[in-house]
Amino acid sequence: MLQRLHFSGFFLIAIIIACGISLLLASDPVQMTLLFLCVLGLGAYLPIFIREEEKQKQKNIQVYQAHALQQAMEQFSEYAIFSINGQLIKSSHPHLYPTLNEFVQKLDKKFEKSEQWPMLKRWIEELNMGELLLRFSQNTKEKQRILLARVLTQDLPHFPIKLIFIGFEDVTTHLDDTVSIQQDFFNLEQFIDKAPFAVFYLNQSRQIIACNQTLCDWLKQTKEEIINCRIEHVMDGIEDWQAAKIKIIQIKPFRHSPFKAIWFPPTLATATGASIICRIDGLTIDETKNNHAEETFLKASIPAVIIHKSGEIQSFNQAFQGLIENTLPNAIVSSNSSFLNLLSHSAHTQLVDALNANTFSPVELTFHDAKTHCIAYLSQINKERDEYLLQLMDISQQKRLEQQFIQSQKMQAVGQLAGGIAHDFNNLLTAMIGFCDLLLQRYMPNDPSYLDVSQIKQNANRAANLVRQLLAFSRQQTLQPRIVNITDALAELSSLLRRLIGAKIDLDVIHGRDIWPVKVDVSQFEQVIINLAVNSRDAMVDGGNLVIKTNNISNTKPMPVGHETMPIGDFVIIEVTDTGNGIDEENLEHIFEPFFSTKEVGAGTGLGLSTVYGIVKQTGGFIFVESEAEKGTTFRICLPKYSGAADPYTVIAETHKGDLSGSGTVLLVEDEDAVRMFSARALREKGYQVIEACNGEVALETIMQGVEFDVLVTDVVMPQMDGPELNKKAREIVPNLKTIFISGYTEDDFRKNLGDDTNIHFLPKPFTLKDLAAKVKDVLSN
Repeated sequence: MLQRLHFSGFFLIAIIIACGISLLLASDPVQMTLLFLCVLGLGAYLPIFIREEEKQKQKNIQVYQAHALQQAMEQFSEYAIFSINGQLIKSSHPHLYPTLNEFVQKLDKKFEKSEQWPMLKRWIEELNMGELLLRFSQNTKEKQRILLARVLTQDLPHFPIKLIFIGFEDVTTHLDDTVSIQQDFFNLEQFIDKAPFAVFYLNQSRQIIACNQTLCDWLKQTKEEIINCRIEHVMDGIEDWQAAKIKIIQIKPFRHSPFKAIWFPPTLATATGASIICRIDGLTIDETKNNHAEETFLKASIPAVIIHKSGEIQSFNQAFQGLIENTLPNAIVSSNSSFLNLLSHSAHTQLVDALNANTFSPVELTFHDAKTHCIAYLSQINKERDEYLLQLMDISQQKRLEQQFIQSQKMQAVGQLAGGIAHDFNNLLTAMIGFCDLLLQRYMPNDPSYLDVSQIKQNANRAANLVRQLLAFSRQQTLQPRIVNITDALAELSSLLRRLIGAKIDLDVIHGRDIWPVKVDVSQFEQVIINLAVNSRDAMVDGGNLVIKTNNISNTKPMPVGHETMPIGDFVIIEVTDTGNGIDEENLEHIFEPFFSTKEVGAGTGLGLSTVYGIVKQTGGFIFVESEAEKGTTFRICLPKYSGAADPYTVIAETHKGDLSGSGTVLLVEDEDAVRMFSARALREKGYQVIEACNGEVALETIMQGVEFDVLVTDVVMPQMDGPELNKKAREIVPNLKTIFISGYTEDDFRKNLGDDTNIHFLPKPFTLKDLAAKVKDVLSN
């Protein structure tokens, strides 16, 4: 409506102006009258146009504000909307805040200790808009929480009263790590600023560009007065300041007597690093200064302890006591007790060597629990009494990350090796099993040679099973995942498990309520449970209890799982607990490694748990273990909850009974001669014409020559041009080409690069004559 008004208005103005110009040029009184009327018309229309324009702008603003208010309501879990006279309009808790005044009073009590609350309160009272992070805790014991707070003031269409929106959203979990790092940095900064030694930085012009408060106290000046001051104005003896040699210098305080100190120059080649000086002229240090230094030492946030050269503790601060209480709860720490007795044997030796050698380089120490690692910064504070200050930095988390990285690299390297071996073995086994099938067609079942060939094929199939386990560990096996109810899957499996573990072991399956669905390969999941059950059976020779329990778990923050970290999210957890002899602590780190076994020689392959690990990881889950010698072991498998839509199709096992013969032309591409010979012969015996190619280049050249064929059967991994690249180039010539990929690797490795093309199919190695013939017939018949 308004757009039509604007258009007609502009058209009318144009006519009036044109008429006005023409009439102005005339001198007729009638025409002058018409000109006057045109001006009156223009004067009457312009206010209407301006008023409508302002209304439209106001309406647009109100619509935008309404949209912003709706977005805010969706973003904040707790909010309240009031009119400017204090009446509640809408709230996430309708009966909790009847008026704006009561709402502010409740917030006043809740956030009274928060530094950000006064500003937020002023925004609400003055109807100002803003957003801030509100930090608070209800008491000293409660961990600090962080809320995102927002205040909006809005004018909504068709709503005559101005509104004020106040919203809160808890973002503590998102900012926990940042707050922790900031707090650690603040504590470290405070410690350095009030340390019993002075720290300062010089630039290339020999000017002090930064220093701690201790240097200010020594020089009797403020930081502002010291910054940019040349070093020779406050110290003597640092002429050759780039020589990087420890020396005794003289400090010159402002209007006070000078004193001596030891200067530790920067260790950086640029000589612009931190310089450290320690006072050695005790005659100028008064009692007040000693009390201040002792108070700083006791309240320092970094664990520190003063020890004699013999290892006897002279003094320690609260942070050190807290570290020992958390690390060694049963240890007693007091003056005259031995610090060396708290350390592991290797750390004990390292510290004694450092004390005897008077070296002040950092020493890595490990306590008796073997889980807590610290870097100890050693400095001698009293040469006459042989007293040393140890400042400890906890690096346990860093060590855990290092071990996690090393273990993951190790498992990845072993997995790649296993996957490569498995791929080569699959080629060999494909040829062995295939030629066995061809031989078996020549003999009758009662022929002795038939039994010999069957025995060869049976052992080849056993070898293929070992290869599948290697591929499972390296996460390269072919999976057919579908949505599964774990409760139903375990119920169907329980009867088989009872037969496997025997009568001396009691099996108890405890199903959780409303277990979430997961997306797994059912047969592989069953393999995981069977492997764990068999291991539990072998650990309970004299009988015992095997308990399988399921439950739902929601991670609100990342949780460490062995050498990995399980992210935030919903998981289904399956616990397999036995009452066997347990696993020794030194073996726990190795149980998922392939071919590692504590059983007698010949009692196992060492691939059971590595297969479990590979299947769980390929499914996107996590597995961790807890064990205690002579008490039992618990394996916990965490599988991610499936939250997507139902499967668009169900994987149906193909059964091929009857005639597998067919007709058509097959372009067979395989770089392994034995596999290609068997495959070509098998297909020809089933009635197909076969065009052989030993690599991708030969196959592409054949296609470019215009040779007609019905289906392309190609290996995936080949030198120079691999299967997917051949398929891509072949489709440029034959758009509707049907392709069957054959490979010892998993389909997932290359399927993600090919999309969901229905003309692309997969046949895993090793395959039998029937598997190959059936797959080709299925593809051509479709």
